[in-house]
Amino acid sequence: MIRKGRNALSSLTHIILNIALALISTALTVISGNWVFGVLLVLLSKWRVVAVRPRYWWLNIKSNLVDFTVGLSLVLLVYLSGTENGLNLWHIILTVIYAVWLVVIKPRSETVMAEVQSLFAVFFGTFTAAIIASNVDPIVGVVVCFIIGFGASRHVLVQGEEHDYTLTTFIFGLMLAELSWIFYHWAIVYNVRIFDSVMVVPQLPLAATTMFFVLARGYKSAVRHDGKIRVDDIALPALFSALLMVVMIFLFSSASFNI
Repeated sequence: MIRKGRNALSSLTHIILNIALALISTALTVISGNWVFGVLLVLLSKWRVVAVRPRYWWLNIKSNLVDFTVGLSLVLLVYLSGTENGLNLWHIILTVIYAVWLVVIKPRSETVMAEVQSLFAVFFGTFTAAIIASNVDPIVGVVVCFIIGFGASRHVLVQGEEHDYTLTTFIFGLMLAELSWIFYHWAIVYNVRIFDSVMVVPQLPLAATTMFFVLARGYKSAVRHDGKIRVDDIALPALFSALLMVVMIFLFSSASFNI
């Protein structure tokens, strides 16, 4: 009974600390009008990554790339959604998403949840990279998207059977980097308004997330069936992704959406 009580208290404390991380990182970003403080807090929250011998640092960094990507992206999106007029609705939405990520999504270890975690990283990571790259050199977006693709694919593939997935993770990273380069030169964004709060949503995260979803399903199907991809495993994801891309490109890519 005492052990159960301690476990419950420990779980509750962990939840409270995670929610506090989401709230404080947003508050620091909005109050200061600077992304540095929120980003530093996210990095400090991952102190365990380097709380081991240096030879394990690179392995820990790779294992935590998805969490790093989601946390840093959401804090940066809070900053990019505007801090001049104080707190707005998008700040609250992004904070809630970060809290849900920390408390509900990130702790899960099932294979399906690993895919969900990777999709979160791809979506929010490329979302942030696309906006930042539009204001700086495009090579920044390309490099960041390579890292995102590498980390997200590794997160999914490491859940499967023991095999060498190094080349595959680099290929996923290169594909995402190439997609970033293409969408930089065809920069289409959507203004998503909720009441008086507006968020600029680029096409890149939508395209990257659907592409990653289909490729991950295809690769996992090939691994399960001795190198052969079964149509049943990827038919619906591929059809949905293709339809989404067609609608997005041909119906929602008019000049009025340009950056």
